[in-house]
Order: sequence, then structure tokens, then C-alpha cells
Amino acid sequence: MKKSERNLIIALLLIIYLLIVGDDFKDNTIIQNTIAIACSIIAPIIVFFVDSFLSNLIRVKLWFISKLRYRNKKIRVSMSYIYRIHINDKYLLVKNSKSDYYQPVGGVYKILAEDIGYLKDNFDWGRDPYMKTNGEKRNDLRGTVPMPKLLSFLDWFKSQKNREISHWREFFEELIKTEVLNIEVFPHFEYRYAGTVLTPIKKSKKWKDCLEILSYDVFDLIPTKEQESKLMKTQSEEINEITWLDESIILDNGVINKDEEVKIGQHSKWTIEMKHSK
Repeated sequence: MKKSERNLIIALLLIIYLLIVGDDFKDNTIIQNTIAIACSIIAPIIVFFVDSFLSNLIRVKLWFISKLRYRNKKIRVSMSYIYRIHINDKYLLVKNSKSDYYQPVGGVYKILAEDIGYLKDNFDWGRDPYMKTNGEKRNDLRGTVPMPKLLSFLDWFKSQKNREISHWREFFEELIKTEVLNIEVFPHFEYRYAGTVLTPIKKSKKWKDCLEILSYDVFDLIPTKEQESKLMKTQSEEINEITWLDESIILDNGVINKDEEVKIGQHSKWTIEMKHSK
């Protein structure tokens, strides 16, 4: 039991005592004492519900949808991290490995192989039925959980326990391994956490009858002078794996003008605005 719940129970029992029992338990009627005892028994249940609701006050809509409206359904979750790489008023986007569009550097977190059982035991975790989770995608933190377990799953993810917490892997795979950048200049780098974009529970645009929620931890790359120089150089080179776009183009979902458009992932815009939008 959480400390907040214990404090609420103590306070509620005290109020019950003062209002119903009064100063002298012996002088009260049987009905008064029975009511007091009954209220004392159900007080912890009431407090647990109230505390659960209050602790999720910011997520009231999420709580209502997952606990009540869609409580008998499963939801697809995808937990990712991405980098905002901003040089000369342009943002670096990389080509998606599977589709013909560009997106920020980054990808889905991974769950440690030995902890898959932890997800199954605690959250009834299931494999993503819409995207492959084998090969390079093996153990991606992308799958399904029953709606009633969604909030506890999100709380577990936020705790950073039993999962990948490094953000190097996707940077290496998308920029170093592809030789867009070299390891000699980028053996390591600094970055700052900018925030997390969490979409509402929504119907997927890709898959019919799929409810999903997507999470993106956003980090701003802080390059050294040498690293910044190397990034600037790529802006004048023709590299198929990347593109540099103005903020206004990203906010307009890749539209350059009425005759020209760059296909970009929708979350590219979300990372700039730091919120979910259409």
C-alpha cells in the first residue's frame, strides 16, 4: 500500500469517528456503531479508488478509456526514442528502412531478452500482430497489452527498469553503420532530454480495428565543434539516406510548395511541436 493511500485511510477513519462515533462509543446506538464499523471496513476500498483516480488526474481521459470504455480490448503500444538534430536552421531526417519516407533519427526501445517473461507475467504482453518482431526487430518494445493494464505498463516503462535505456544503438545503425557519419568523429556525443510525446489512445491509420498508443522520448543532440562541422558538410552532399528540412516544411508535413513535397513520418512534426497533432 502506498503512503498516500495509508494517509487517506487514516484521515477518512478519523472523519468517520468524529462524525458518526463521536466522543463516546458506548453512548451511541447500535445502528450508529454498525454504520461506523461498516464505513471503517469499506474505507480502504474507497480510498484505493480515490487515490488511484487522483494519482492519474493528468491522465483522466486515458484512465477512463483504458479502465472503462475499452476495458475488454487490447491496445497496441510502441515505445520509441528519437533525436532532434538541428543545424543551420534545418533538421536532419533519415530514410525509413522499410518505406519511402523520412523521419527523425531513432527507433523503438528494446526489452532485454531475459525480461520478456516479466512483461508477460505482469502485463499479459503479446507480440505485435501488425509488424514483425524478429530479426533486427527482435525484442522491440512494441506489442499489445490488455487495456486495463495500460497505465501500469506506462508507469513501468517510465521507471526504466528491465528495459533498454541507452540511446546509442539507433544513432549508430542509422548514421554510423550507413557511413553517413564516421565513428572517429562520433565515438560518443552529448544530448539533452527535451520531453516525451505520448499520443492519445487512437485508431491506427494503417491497420483496421487497431487501437494504439505511441510514445516518443525526444532528445536534442549537442554536437562538438568537430561534430557540428561534419553535420554541416552533409547538408551540401547528395546522400540518399538523409535529408535536411526547414522547420516550416516539417510542420507542414513535408509540403515544400504546391508542386513539391517530401514524404515524412507524421511524428517528425510531433517532435518539433512536442505534442500529438494531425
